[in-house]
Parts: sequence; C-alpha cells; structure tokens
Amino acid sequence: MVTPLRPGLVGSAVRHAGGLLLGREREMAVLTDALSGGARSCVVHGATGMGKSALLSVASSIAVRSGSRPVRGLRALTGVDRHAVLVVDDVERLSGDEAERLARFRGAVLLAGDCDPDVLPFVDAVRVPLRPIGAEAVAEMIRRRFDAEAPSDVAALCLEFSGGAPGVLSDVLDVVPDLDSLRDVLPGLRLPRLLRAVRRSWEVLDAEAVAVARALAVLGTASPDVLCEVAGTGSFRTLAAFERLVDARLAVAGPMRVRSPALSHAIRHEMAPEDRERLHRAAAGVLHRRCDPSAAEHVVACAEPVGSWAVPVLRDAARVHRAGGRPEQAIRHLRAALREPPAGEAERVAVAMADLHLRCGIAPRAGELARQRGALGEWFDAVVLDWQCDEDLLGFASTPVLPDDPERVLRDLPESGPRVVSLALAGFGLLQRGSEKVVLDLAPQLRPRLAGAERDWLTALEMWALRDDHTAVSRLMRELAQASPLRGCVALGAAAFVASCVDVGRPGEAREMLVRLGYTGSLPPVWTCTTLLTQRARMHLALGAPRAALADAERAGATELADQARAALVHRPRPMRSAAWDGLTPHESRIVSLALEGETNRAIAERFNVTPRAVELHLTRVYRKVGISRRVQLSSVFGTA
Repeated sequence: MVTPLRPGLVGSAVRHAGGLLLGREREMAVLTDALSGGARSCVVHGATGMGKSALLSVASSIAVRSGSRPVRGLRALTGVDRHAVLVVDDVERLSGDEAERLARFRGAVLLAGDCDPDVLPFVDAVRVPLRPIGAEAVAEMIRRRFDAEAPSDVAALCLEFSGGAPGVLSDVLDVVPDLDSLRDVLPGLRLPRLLRAVRRSWEVLDAEAVAVARALAVLGTASPDVLCEVAGTGSFRTLAAFERLVDARLAVAGPMRVRSPALSHAIRHEMAPEDRERLHRAAAGVLHRRCDPSAAEHVVACAEPVGSWAVPVLRDAARVHRAGGRPEQAIRHLRAALREPPAGEAERVAVAMADLHLRCGIAPRAGELARQRGALGEWFDAVVLDWQCDEDLLGFASTPVLPDDPERVLRDLPESGPRVVSLALAGFGLLQRGSEKVVLDLAPQLRPRLAGAERDWLTALEMWALRDDHTAVSRLMRELAQASPLRGCVALGAAAFVASCVDVGRPGEAREMLVRLGYTGSLPPVWTCTTLLTQRARMHLALGAPRAALADAERAGATELADQARAALVHRPRPMRSAAWDGLTPHESRIVSLALEGETNRAIAERFNVTPRAVELHLTRVYRKVGISRRVQLSSVFGTA
C-alpha cells in the first residue's frame, strides 16, 4: 500500500531547501506524480546551480513517503528489492565503470546532473528539466535572506548575474554582507561552485571550444566575425565550437554570449593573467578597427599600454560615463589613459581627472598628481587645496596666501575654471577678519554658479556665518558629512559645527560627530585642521578634559586656550568616582582615565610601552563590564576626566 503524501509536502520542502526550490512547484509536482503511484525512474537535468541536488533530495523524500526505499550512490546493489530506488547525483561525473553498473541496474532510479538525458540508458524515465527561475522567485530569495524587500532594479541585476540559477544566487547572497552592497559586490564576485564547473567542462571539451569560450567570456557578447578574430580560429571552426559550448550549457545564442555573467566571470578568472591580457588586447584592437566604443573597456582591462590610439578612445568613454553619472568608471578610463603613450592629449586627460576630483569627490592619488603637475597648472592647486587633509598630498601643500580684499574676490569669481582656491581663501580671509556674515549676503548669488567642491566650500563657510543658529549648522553638517573627511571643506565645516556645539553647551554632540568623521586623533598640519584643532581644544575644555585640550591648543598655536587648559589642570576639582570604577583593575582604570582625557589608543600605548591592539583589548573588556559598546559612552558611565 502506498503511503499517502502529506498536503504540505511541497511547502515544507521549499522551506527546508533554504529558498533553492522557490519557483520549482511545477517540477516537484511532476516528481510527485511520477513517484506516488509506484516508483518510476526520473532524471532531473539542468545547468550548474539550477538546484538539481536540492530537488533530488525532495524526490528522495517523496519516494520514502510513497513506500519506496532510496539507496544513495552506486554501492553494492545485491539484495536490493523491488521497493528500492537508486539515487545518483552528478551523473555526468561518473567514471566508465560506474556508468556501466548504472546501465545494468534494472530498478527505478532518481538521477540528477548537467547532462543530456537522451544519452542515459533509461528510455522510459520521467525527464524533469530545470529552467531559470523568474524575477519573483529571485526577489523572494533576497527577501528571505535579508528580511527586507529588494528594489526591482537589484532583483533584476541579481537575475541577470546568476542567469536565473538559484544555487548561484544562493552563493552570491551567502557572501554579500547586506542588501545595500549587492550592486558593488556583484561585478567582481568569484564563486567556487562555478569555477569547479568550468574546470570540469574543460576536461571534456576540446581545445578549440575552450579557446572560443574564453574569447566569448572576455567579449561579453559578440558577433561571429568578431569572435573568430579574437579567438584566432576560422569561421566554420568557431561556429562548430560554439555549438559544442551550447550543448555543454555554457553558452547561448541570440546574441552569442556565455550563459550568465557569473559564469562568464568564472571563465575569465580561471584563465592565466597573461592569457586574459592577450585576449583583452586582441578584443580592443578588433573592436577599435570597427569603431566600436566598447574597445575602451578592454583597454582598461589591460595592464600594459595598448597604443597611442587608445587615449582619445578612453577619454571619450570617460566623458560618456561622467555624463551618465558613473564617475568611478570615468576615473578608471582616465587612469588607463595615463598608461598609454602621450598623444598630445595629456593636458586634456589631466584636466578631466582634476574635474572628477573636484566635482565628483573622487580621491586623487599622489603619484598621479606628481606626474600631472606640469599639465594641470591651476587645477593642481585646486585639487591639493580641496584634498589637503590627505596625508599623501602633504608634500604638495603650500602656505595659503589670503587676498587683501576677500569680499571683492568672492563677488568677482570667474564663470569657469577651477574656482575652489579663490573661494576657499577668500572665505577663510573673511573668517580671520570676523566678517563671515558677508558670505550669507553673497551665497544666494554664488550657489547657482557653483558645483561639487565649490558648493561644499560655500557650505562650510555658511556654517561659520550661521554659527549662532545651531539648528541650521547641524543641518548643513549632516549634508557635508556625506563627503570624504580627507577634504579641507569637511574639516572646516566640522570646526564650525564644534564651535556651535560648544557655544550652546552641547560638547558631547560635537564629540559624536568628530568620532563619526575620524577627526579624534592627530590631524595633518594644514590650515583647515589647525582651525579644527582650536575648536577641538575648546570642546575638550567643555568636556572637562584639560590635558587633551592643552595638547590640541599647543598644536594649533592657540596661546590663550593653552593657558586656560593649564589653569584647569592646576585648579580642577577632584571628581567623584562612580561605582563603575570599583569593577576595574588598576591598569584598566589608568587606561580609562587617559581615554576620558581624549588620548588616542596609540598615545596610551606609547605611554605604557605596549601595542595599540593591547589598549584596544583592555578597553573592550571595560565595555563588556559596564555594558557599553563605544568609546564615546565612557564618560556617561565613568564621568569626565
């Protein structure tokens, strides 16, 4: 008598498979029909990552509930009765002897593999092909993994990358830390499952098919004539090799391409670097002769120069990416242009890179700036001033020369060119004179004309002018904090925010922002950071940490503040110790005292002749003891220093 199937079997199987069987209800219904009325042979076949093994496990469970006894693997089959069902996964990997033993077996079988079911010796077997899942199943897998609804564009990107293979998508979701990073992680993701599948395919395919597959993986999509040239094979031989790739489930036609971007990336990663470089150079040359703009992408992928013809191609591609809102791609193309022999466009490439540094917040590299210094001219000064908090650029920094009439400089800003230097130094000159309110009068006229770094510098200057309005300063700080803390405008704005917080009696709020921006340790010796150090010294005094205030005031050359800090050190009252101190060891107490005074881990480590890591471990133990998680919470538990 056949054991009846539970009504919820399909739903239970989907839950236990961790989402790998989403969208496979039809296939499971076919297996249920085949196995519930008496065991029949079934062949589950599909490409790598389609969920064959998960479906085979469900089929085994269905067989058990139907009164059959699954026997997994080609073990000794003597004594197997009529209720036994042979279960074999990865049929394509069986050796010759194992294939013969399987062919001699006369009972029911459950097979799964990336193979053609027509070559198997089971004519009457029920065939269950696994096709790619759809967008709804992909979105549901993402929702289950991150417990959040996936945006439609993210789901579409995952569907395209995985080729609708739930196993591949599951591998992707296993290595991605959160939903927000999916877009950034996917292009360079390497999946061991697909690498193994590619290497197994190379063992059974001929050399020409492997060469065509590698060329196709480098090209992405290709017409037959381009594929022939890049692969280095004749037309008929290339088409025949491509057909063998289609039969092996590695490629699809219309247009000619590898089955999925994930598989294409695995094929490229499997290649030796020199082979990959050779194919990219060949593809760049072939596509350039056809005036195909995608030649630029292959030039970028090359580690060595391709030729002087590549520079205008790369610059044009960078301009397209820049206009399309992809500055990271644009800078990659311009950096590739720097590798190529000069073709009279060195200045245009350098200026385009400087524009990305200033308008899009792309951090410069010291080596590139040094090579471009002669070609950049005033653009060089603008980039160095804007990114002055980057310690790698300190060798290029110069002492700022403030204009004699800063208000006139702001009123007469040029309509084009790098205006950051004039704007920043004129604004700083107004701060030095105590005339920052002028910025508020000129801001409505200036802001529509400014963009990128220019607008950020104007925001920092407005923060100083609005220093008495803490709500407005806080709003502008939240906007400015989205930019890199290596930029001088962020340091100048942070100084205004700290000053406003201290003025209204909220020094703890200022400290939280400095921790977020990474401005708690030593700062580069540049003028914006000197301004920040002065205000940070005021913050430390307000927090009751005169030792840290003295250190900052001395570095900033703020004599009056340094005198106040020394006086506070001499006359400060002994604070009442909270009960939390009693649970600390003497060494932990000393470390916490120094941390409350604003000392960094490195400074504390130098004082006790230990490593910063040791100090961090001591503080971590303190956090656990008192139930906090961050350094800035120490004062709320132990009081101020």
